[in-house]
Amino acid sequence: MSRWRTRTLTVPFAVCAVLSAGVLQAQTLGSARPDTGRAIPSRVAIVVGNQDYETVTDLANARGDARDMADLLRSFRFNVFDGYDLDKRGFEELLRQALLNTPMGSDVVFYYAGHGIQIGRRNYLLPVDAAFASIYDVPLETMTLDRVVETLSSRASAHVAILDSCRDNPFPDIRLAADLDANLFETKSGFDIFSTPLNSLIAYSTSPGGVAMDGNEGGNSPYTLAILDAARTMPNENVQSLFPVVRQSVHDATGGKQVPWESSTLVRPFFLTPAVDTVDAEEPAAAGGVGSVDRGMVIAAESDAPIALPRVELDIEKRFDRRVDIGDALQAQFGQPFQTAELVTPPGNGILSYGQGSVIAGRMIYGAEISDIRATELDGHSVSDSFSVLLGFADGSERQVDVDLTLTVDACDLEMGDALDLGGIGVYRLANEIDVAAGLKACEAAVQSDPENGRFLYQLGRAQQSAGMLPEAFANFEAAAEAGHVRALNALSILFDTKRMDREATGIPYDPEMALDLLERGTATGDPYPMHRLGQKLLRNGETAQERRRGFELMEHAIELGHTFAMNELGIYFLTKDTDHYLPERGMRYLRASELHQDIYGYHNLGYVALQGMDGNAPDFDTAFDYFQKSTEGGHPQGPSMIARMILRGQHGEVDTAEAIRWYDMSLVRGDAWGGTNAATVILQGKVPGKGAADAALRAAKAAHLANSSAAEKARERLSEVSDNDRNLALQMILGEIGHPVGLDGAIGAQTLRALETASNAVGVGYDPGNTPEERLLFAARVYWAHNPVRFDLF
Repeated sequence: MSRWRTRTLTVPFAVCAVLSAGVLQAQTLGSARPDTGRAIPSRVAIVVGNQDYETVTDLANARGDARDMADLLRSFRFNVFDGYDLDKRGFEELLRQALLNTPMGSDVVFYYAGHGIQIGRRNYLLPVDAAFASIYDVPLETMTLDRVVETLSSRASAHVAILDSCRDNPFPDIRLAADLDANLFETKSGFDIFSTPLNSLIAYSTSPGGVAMDGNEGGNSPYTLAILDAARTMPNENVQSLFPVVRQSVHDATGGKQVPWESSTLVRPFFLTPAVDTVDAEEPAAAGGVGSVDRGMVIAAESDAPIALPRVELDIEKRFDRRVDIGDALQAQFGQPFQTAELVTPPGNGILSYGQGSVIAGRMIYGAEISDIRATELDGHSVSDSFSVLLGFADGSERQVDVDLTLTVDACDLEMGDALDLGGIGVYRLANEIDVAAGLKACEAAVQSDPENGRFLYQLGRAQQSAGMLPEAFANFEAAAEAGHVRALNALSILFDTKRMDREATGIPYDPEMALDLLERGTATGDPYPMHRLGQKLLRNGETAQERRRGFELMEHAIELGHTFAMNELGIYFLTKDTDHYLPERGMRYLRASELHQDIYGYHNLGYVALQGMDGNAPDFDTAFDYFQKSTEGGHPQGPSMIARMILRGQHGEVDTAEAIRWYDMSLVRGDAWGGTNAATVILQGKVPGKGAADAALRAAKAAHLANSSAAEKARERLSEVSDNDRNLALQMILGEIGHPVGLDGAIGAQTLRALETASNAVGVGYDPGNTPEERLLFAARVYWAHNPVRFDLF
C-alpha cells in the first residue's frame, strides 16, 4: 500500500470505439441517428434544438437549425447525439449518454439552438419545460452553460461550442437565486463572457448581452445559415478561420444588427472534416492499402482487379463490452487476416472501425451507443446488429461478408455495474439493489476470464466491499485504478477516510490527504461521484467562503449530471434550522427532485422533514411514516430506526415496544448506531417483554463501535448501567452470533476466552480483551463487526 503515499496514480484511458446498450435502452432520446455506423468514434457531437416551449414563447427555427447542423456534422463523420424539444430530464440524459460514448481525448462539438438567458454573471440554457415557479428553481429548471462546457471538455482533446441561443429574454422582470447565498439576480437577454477550459472555442451568435435574430420561419437563423454555408464551402479549413467569415456574413445579412463573436483557448487546429489519407489518382498506393488513423478504415490499393469470391454470411457471438474486436472471428472464418476493408452496409446500432495500426493483423472494432439503464429494468441481456464489409486478402482475393452480431451482457456487469460510471457499459445497480452473493460469483468469474479488465476489477471490488471483504476490495480498487477505471478513485477515497471500519483488522490505512487527492483527480475527469463527495466535504468543512462556494458549485454540477446524492445534500443544507442558510423552500426543491429520481435517501430525508416540520409546516406523521417505510424497503440503514421512534412515541398507532425493538435491531444490523443505543435504552427501562439487561448490553456494546460518535457515547453510558454478570452474558451471546457458541452462564472462564481469541484471530483483530467485563464485552463487539462489516456504501 505504500505506493499510494509515494507517487501519483496515473490513470490511462482507452481511446477506441465505445459499445452500448443499443436495443437494451429503456427509451430512445431524440430522433433516430442515421449513418452512425460511418462515424469516427473519437469525433463526437452533441446537438440540441429546443423550439416548442411549454410556458414561454416558442422559437421559429431552432429545431430545423439543429437538424441541419446534425446532418452536417454526420456528413463530416461525427458521432452525433441529437435531441429536440428536450425537457430538463431529457437534456441531462442526452448529455450523460454523450459522455458515456465519448472516448478520452476526442474532438467534441456542442451545438445548441434554443432559449438562453443570463442570470447575474452566469449563462443558462433553457429546456422546453423551464418554469420558475420558485426563485430557487434555477438549478432544477436550467442547464448551466459553463458546466456543460466544462463537462464535455473534461473528456475532450479539443472542444467547440456553438450557441445560437440569444433570442429575446423569455423571463423578463423576474429575479432568481443562482448562488450559494440568498442574493437574487435579474434575468437578462444574451450571454456574458466566461472563462473557457484550455483548448476550447465558444462561438456565440451575437455579441455579449446582444439579441440574435431567428430568421424567416421555416428557414435557418442568420447565424446557423452562415455556419452551414461556411462549413460546406470551406470544409477543410481550421474552424478559427471559419468564424470570421461567419461573422461577416451575419453582419451583412442583418444590416449590422447582429455581430457574432468567439472566445477561444484553442492551442491547436480544429477541423470539422476528418483528416483522412487519400490515394492520389496519379500515384497508386502501395500494396496493402493506406491506413487512416482518424478514419480507422482502409482505402484499397488501386492495383490489378481483385479476385471476387462468393459472398459469405457469418454469425458472431461476443461478450457485450465497450469495445468488441471481431477480427478474430473473421480470421477464424477465412484462415487468414484481411488486409483491406470497405464498409458496404453500416451497422444499424453502432460504429465499425479498425484499431489504429492493426490493419495487417486484421483487427476490426465494433461499438454502439451506451445509455444508462437499471439492471432491474432490462427486458433481455443481449443486443444484435448487422452489417456488411468487403474484405481484401493478401492473395488478391476479396469477399463480401454479411455479419449478424449478437452481444450478451456479462453477469458481472448485470449484477455489479455502477450508476453514472463513465467507464461502465451503462447497465447499473444502486447499492441497495445489489445481490451480494450473485455479484461475487459473477465478478470473480469475470476477472478470472479477463484479469486485466479495469471495469471487472472495480465491480468485483464493489461486490467484495458489499460482502465485507474490505482488504480484497481495496486491492481490486487499486488494480482497477491502475488499469484506468476512473470510478475506482472514488471507491479508494472512501476506504482511505471512512470511520466505519476497523483499520487494524483490514490493514487499510487512514489517509484523508490521499482521499482528498483522489477526489480531486476523479472530479477532473467529470465523474459525478467524486464531484459530489468533494463538494460535500468543502461545503460542510470548508474554512473559507471560497471553499464552501466551490463545494456548492461541485454539487450543483453533480446534480446536472443526475447525481441524487448531491440533491439530498443540498436539500438538507438549506433545511437545517437555526443556521444562516435555512431556506426551506429552496431545500424542498432539491429533495423533490431526488424523489422524482426514486432515490431512497430522498425518501428518507422527506420523511424526516415531514416528521420534524422542517419545511415550516406542521409535522405530518402519516407522510413521514410512508416515506420511512419506502426508504427502509429500499435498504436505507436508518429508516428502521425512524419507524421505531415513531412507534414508541405513538405517532403511528399504539405504542408497541417489542415491535419498536424489532425495527431498531434491523437498523443496528445495517450499521446504524442509534438503533443499538435506543434499543438498549428502552430495554433497560423494563418496557420490553422477554428482554433483560444482557440484551441491552449486547446492543449497546455493538453501537459503541459504530461511526456516530454521539450514539456511541450514549451506548457506553448504557453499558455502565448494567452489572458485570449481564456484560458477561452479552459477551457470550455475541460469541454465539459469530459462530463460536459457549454456555450462557455469565461466567467468563477459559472456554469463553479461548472462543473469543479464536474468533478475533479469524478476522485479523489482535487479541487484547482487557481485564474488566466491560472491556471484554467491547472487544467482543469489535470482533463482531470485523465478522460482519458495515455496508458503508449504503450510508
